[in-house]
Amino acid sequence: MNRINDMKRMLLFAAMVSLLFSAQAQLTKSSANQSKEKAQCSRQVAQAKCRPVGVEEFAKLITQKDIVLMDVRTPKEYAEGHLKGAVNVTWGDEFEKQEKGVKIGAKKTVAVYCRRGRRSHAAAEMLLKMGYDVVELDGGIMAWERAGKPVVK
Repeated sequence: MNRINDMKRMLLFAAMVSLLFSAQAQLTKSSANQSKEKAQCSRQVAQAKCRPVGVEEFAKLITQKDIVLMDVRTPKEYAEGHLKGAVNVTWGDEFEKQEKGVKIGAKKTVAVYCRRGRRSHAAAEMLLKMGYDVVELDGGIMAWERAGKPVVK
């Protein structure tokens, strides 16, 4: 009886060790994939010239003459308050068509924002594909207002 219990314990121990090695291998593989994805993303950002910036840096950048300030929220949100000088190009199905109406110069940088950053990030990706340099306001207009920066209504 004692011998059977010892064998059961050994089998259980072997199974646990096997599971631990398997889990460690999966974690190592996952970590390697994440590192590879981060490196690829960093290369794309460097090539694409898109970067999220905080409120203070964004405020400085939008005063430059070679910047086009773009609010990608809805017209209703834009009317409730926007950054001075921003053009409203609503993110969505008609984005590319609306963007063409703004006539952004080829050497211009687009400074883009939305409410919190989700739409502006998607718009930034589209603008990058169109060949623009893009700067995103990290945290959107909500971060801008929390920092006490002015909006136009």
